[in-house]
Amino acid sequence: MIKTPLLYALGVGLLCSAPAFAQTGGNTYPLDPLSAAEMKKVVQILKDSKTTTGKDIFNIINLKEPPKSEVLAYKPGAHTRREAFTSFYDYNKNGVTEAVVDLNAEKVISVKNIPNVIGMGLEADSVANTIVRKDKAWIAALKKRGISIDSVTHRSIFVGDIGIAPIGHREQMVIARRKKNNVDIEGLMAYTDFTTGKILKIVDEANAFSDKTDLYYFNKDSVKETLPAPKPLMITQPDGHTFAVNGHEITWQNWKLRYGVDNREGLVIYDVRFNDNGKERSIMYRGSMPEMVVPYGSPDLFQATYNFFDAGEYRLGQGTAQSLTPGADAPENAEYMPAILHRENGTPFQVDRAVAVYEEYGGVLWRHGTVSRRATNLVIKYYTMIENYDYAFTWRFKEDGTIDVDIELTGIVEVKGVHRTTEMSMGINKNDYSYQGHSFGTLVHKHVEAINHQHFFVFRLDMDIDGAQNNSVMEMNSKAVPPGKDNPYQNAFYVDDTMFMNEKEAQRDVNYQSARNWHIVNNKEMNEFGGHVGYMLMPGGQAKTFVPQTSLLRKKAGFLNHQFWVTQYHENEIYPAGKYPASNKVYDGLPEWTAKNREIGDNDVVLWYVAGITHIVRPEEWPIMSVHHMGFTLMPFGFFSGNPTYGNSNPEFIKQQFKPVEKKQVGSDIDHQ
Repeated sequence: MIKTPLLYALGVGLLCSAPAFAQTGGNTYPLDPLSAAEMKKVVQILKDSKTTTGKDIFNIINLKEPPKSEVLAYKPGAHTRREAFTSFYDYNKNGVTEAVVDLNAEKVISVKNIPNVIGMGLEADSVANTIVRKDKAWIAALKKRGISIDSVTHRSIFVGDIGIAPIGHREQMVIARRKKNNVDIEGLMAYTDFTTGKILKIVDEANAFSDKTDLYYFNKDSVKETLPAPKPLMITQPDGHTFAVNGHEITWQNWKLRYGVDNREGLVIYDVRFNDNGKERSIMYRGSMPEMVVPYGSPDLFQATYNFFDAGEYRLGQGTAQSLTPGADAPENAEYMPAILHRENGTPFQVDRAVAVYEEYGGVLWRHGTVSRRATNLVIKYYTMIENYDYAFTWRFKEDGTIDVDIELTGIVEVKGVHRTTEMSMGINKNDYSYQGHSFGTLVHKHVEAINHQHFFVFRLDMDIDGAQNNSVMEMNSKAVPPGKDNPYQNAFYVDDTMFMNEKEAQRDVNYQSARNWHIVNNKEMNEFGGHVGYMLMPGGQAKTFVPQTSLLRKKAGFLNHQFWVTQYHENEIYPAGKYPASNKVYDGLPEWTAKNREIGDNDVVLWYVAGITHIVRPEEWPIMSVHHMGFTLMPFGFFSGNPTYGNSNPEFIKQQFKPVEKKQVGSDIDHQ
């Protein structure tokens, strides 16, 4: 089709200016997230009941999900409980308070104070600034470097077990940087007690780099478009999309599922089902990424505290969430779903383009000779920005029953100021941290080092293969048959399946040499060949932590002990590092839960997959990092008795646009294929 300039411009305008998808239906399903009106009601009920003081900072205002048994038994139109879980704190008081509000009855039904734990939040920098600006020793330490207190801003991070404040006090490490500059003043830090409003200790390291440097830091307002864009590649669906959205339910081809945006976990996928020749079969009850940690690899004190639990400490940055960018974060044919999130003062706000839902070209579905089928995928995508890093979490549902989970990493890498200006061995400066001539990062600008670090994402997968009960997990390892009479030509290998019977047996790691996968099966349901119906978790690229088990971080991030875990289902076991990982010497999470060594051999089970990556920054990733992908796959293994896409058709427009190749063609004396 030839587009006139006017029609082309109109097409682009329509694609890029489309509003967020208008959802139908209200809060009629037990797992629908809280609406803005419900959040406001929760805050008002807490205030009217004097449960809050008006000075409180809200960690979380979330739907308190009903028990799993109630949700699975729910019938459309039936009455359902509607409760909100809240967690909040006052800087002047120890611990946090948790409250549950019954929205139907409009009353507080439980209040619990938890001492000695520290809540979460991104808005502590203003508190830090107020405290340190009054401290004479801090002002003097800056002045010694030729820096005035009025020329700097301050930022702070949780110190966790490195802290020196009394247990339960809200302590952070504060560091200064010049205004309008994104390199910290190295070697000057303050242990700061936000509960008492005082600096506890100043760490002042001699000879650390503190000069002003122009680091060419990314600034959205000064991005210059110097290269022309490629010719337009427009993704259109003239007949509309194939999926249907009803409230938070999405149906597409044989798939049916629900989604929500949690104020701590971000995108959550619920109640995933596949229509198998008219029979609706369950696959997963709930899938999410409830925790992540980013350890940095420089031995200085500040970087030792730089171990961000981005969900448990900062709510994935969702207190400051922004809409997706159409055509870049997701293609032009995407529909956008809004989400209601909240600020730290409890005020709700709406992100209009929070979740993108779209169909994409998936390449070849299957092929043999000239018989080929085109693949189309359903994609659900969510982006979040946590300070300098941006992460996308994408769930991709394929026609053959496969689920791909993809993580995108982009944004601005973390940097520090250093004396050195070259990567040459002679460039190592005695006043910079190094080990046997090796630095702990990559120069991305003179005096600017991007620090070696790792990212670990913990996925919680409540798999329900043909039901919640009678599920088990088997480990699959490919093994060679020893040479001999059973393997005379030395080419034979087999798969050794080992079923986990208790939680300690199921603490495992990726093994690429044995092509290790994990098979989630239903013990009571068989396919037509007598095999257990099931799904297989296939790892993607991986990384092991360099942080030893004796470290303070591993006490808090015990989930790093293994890359794969299985637990018996328990509704309160959601966060693998516990509810409040910012706390000092308070431990909870996967190691504590699995110490009970509960039975998982024939039960309702939850899988935990720790996806990791080691990031040695390249100069090409400055001033902004191109997207890097990582993830894993959930693939049917015996769930079906054959290829469920065998009868699929190619879209009609392809048949019309491309005619069959004629063997004999006019004007040619050779055969054509």
